[in-house]
Amino acid sequence: MITRSSSGIGLVCANDLPRRGYHVIAACRKPQDMERMNELGFSGVLLYLDDAASVERAAAQIFTLCAGDLYGLFNNGGFGLYGPLQSISRQQLEP
Repeated sequence: MITRSSSGIGLVCANDLPRRGYHVIAACRKPQDMERMNELGFSGVLLYLDDAASVERAAAQIFTLCAGDLYGLFNNGGFGLYGPLQSISRQQLEP
């Protein structure tokens, strides 16, 4: 399973893994990206990492897709904050 799999390093990895015998579950933020990943032969899942309900829905869908046997996770999605860790508040870290 790869988060933010529709472009960049996530897409490069998604394209490589089937050659190694893996089926890729491709998590995407945009419905059109999810549809494109499905057309490419991946199992697209809509996932907004900053929305707890979306994470719950995606987790249930992923569990079903892999029949409870997820081999690996490449967590390529997320957000970044700049600055020393000690200067970042908990409120900045939580959506």
